[in-house]
Amino acid sequence: MNSYIETEGVISMRRRTVRLDREGDYWTDEEKQKLVQKFLEGEGITAIALELQRSESAIYQMIEKLDLYNRKSQPQRRKSLPKPPACLCANCRVDCPNCKHFVDQEEAESV
Repeated sequence: MNSYIETEGVISMRRRTVRLDREGDYWTDEEKQKLVQKFLEGEGITAIALELQRSESAIYQMIEKLDLYNRKSQPQRRKSLPKPPACLCANCRVDCPNCKHFVDQEEAESV
């Protein structure tokens, strides 16, 4: 594909100035197979989207649905959320009126 035409196609697709031919339609088995083939060949999501006349988000969603990244069999580790601060103010001290409640809770938990 001509580089200029490809660039214009990407711009039009992302700005939503043109409706893609297959946008909003159900996926056929043939389209899914073509997506898998192109993905395994290492082709980019944007190039696949242009070829299949789908949005990039539709391509990504189908990749996730087909589990082509193998996330179901190899889930990523989730980071534990940080513990919320004990005080809502910057001056944490025992006699702070803002954190008196939190200090009382910490003392009760340590007993």
